[in-house]
Amino acid sequence: MKPKKLIALLLLFCLAGSLLLASCETDDESSAPESVSGETSWVSEYQNQNGDYVATTSGKRYDGETITFLTCGEEPFYESEIVPNIETYENGAEQTYPQIINDDLKLRADDLEDKLGLKLEEIQYHSPVRKNGEMLQYIVQGNLSSTEDYQVVVPCLYDGATLALDGHLYNLLDLEGLQINAPWWNKDFNDSMTYADQLYFTIGDIGLVNKSCTQALFFNYDVWKKYDLTEEYGGNPYELVRNGKWTVDVVFEAAKLLSNDLNSDNKIDYSDEFGWSGQLDDMWSIFFGSGEKIASADADGYPMITMYNERSANVMEKLQDFVQGNGYYVSANDYFGVTKYPVELTREAFTTGRTLFFNDAVGTVAKLGVMEQHFGVVPEPKFDESQDGYHSLVNPWGASCFAIPVCVVGEKLQMTVDALNVLGASSKNTIAKDYQETVLSYMKTRDDESAEMINEYILPTRACDIGMVYQWGGLDILLQDMAKQPVGSFASNFEAKKTAAETALSETVDFYKENEK
Repeated sequence: MKPKKLIALLLLFCLAGSLLLASCETDDESSAPESVSGETSWVSEYQNQNGDYVATTSGKRYDGETITFLTCGEEPFYESEIVPNIETYENGAEQTYPQIINDDLKLRADDLEDKLGLKLEEIQYHSPVRKNGEMLQYIVQGNLSSTEDYQVVVPCLYDGATLALDGHLYNLLDLEGLQINAPWWNKDFNDSMTYADQLYFTIGDIGLVNKSCTQALFFNYDVWKKYDLTEEYGGNPYELVRNGKWTVDVVFEAAKLLSNDLNSDNKIDYSDEFGWSGQLDDMWSIFFGSGEKIASADADGYPMITMYNERSANVMEKLQDFVQGNGYYVSANDYFGVTKYPVELTREAFTTGRTLFFNDAVGTVAKLGVMEQHFGVVPEPKFDESQDGYHSLVNPWGASCFAIPVCVVGEKLQMTVDALNVLGASSKNTIAKDYQETVLSYMKTRDDESAEMINEYILPTRACDIGMVYQWGGLDILLQDMAKQPVGSFASNFEAKKTAAETALSETVDFYKENEK
């Protein structure tokens, strides 16, 4: 075992006793059933009689102390998902969060101070390299020097994986008192990242970035109506989602209806009319949305490669056939020779009404606000109607996660656990309720059904593929590469990478085995 892991485990062991005793005490607002007019009313484990979410804490107060989050952004100044953005905007950050979100951020900070006496602060660390860059090294050095500058780190998912494997993060399931199963943490994501009873980073209502980086499908409602697609498919997109009939067959067939060479140059590109405006990340989000993963848990709870099977081969064949189709699918990745940010070209095709579908992250809605026509947002399609539910991919490149570095010890660790519980419950009461306003505020045609899609079908099902996060043997990139490979070549391309992927995977499995309880 690595020395720093041993030290972390010893410190955790020493803290366990105090946390066990402390966890018997709760916040003043008990979540136990209360009596109303002599009768006992049911109250959920995490809610009080009024339906508000309430955290369980150690009962301690930390007056005069500060809980600090270390976050990272590509730009020198960026909007905070942790603290109110008044100072951030004054320093040059572009304002995209509506006022209701900033009000919620302040309410959350006030709630933390009221319940625990804690001030909430953030260290914004500018790193132009999103993955394996300065942020990663900053956290590593902080652990080695036992810094007390911050208690929670918010790296990208890739860095979360690297930090975990190198022993720099606590297993959140080992932290006595942390309400990791509470509804303010994302259950699907936690399930997708938990192996051998180990979870090193998470996402939830505390964050806005992980929500905004969740893949979804935008559609032009006016174009949908123009082609009478509701009659063709037995419902509008919202109805099809609710009825479990929102499938790749429906979506791909609808997209193929729109293909017009507006400039008469004998080709369909971003300047024309076409059915689907996308990019290589579509290979990730639709494969994942179809219920397939690069890796899943084996019978013993360790990750194993499950990327290739009979069903996934069928998914890939349909996906390849679609993205390689001539005249109705346009990928932004084909136009890096035109501009540094080609997605702006394909997004413009959607906002100017020349595209039926635009596939991107939920947060893209902020840049679709210029669109005059009625548009909506729905989850990625299922593979077929027999599939059990929808799956929304948290894009590992853009999304951030929450983790506790091993430099946090003693009373600071207990304080951090208490703070995360309170911040989570408070976020569920405020930001989680109002996030839909972030979406609807950018729509010229307010669409409450889109809010329903986000709240009930997209955000609750957001998760990630551990194979994408750990990138064994480049299998994540293989998914994207298949967009250019011949249809039917999935098996041979997978076999070419399988040995290297399994070798890399074995190192990860060894890590989980080494750190089992």
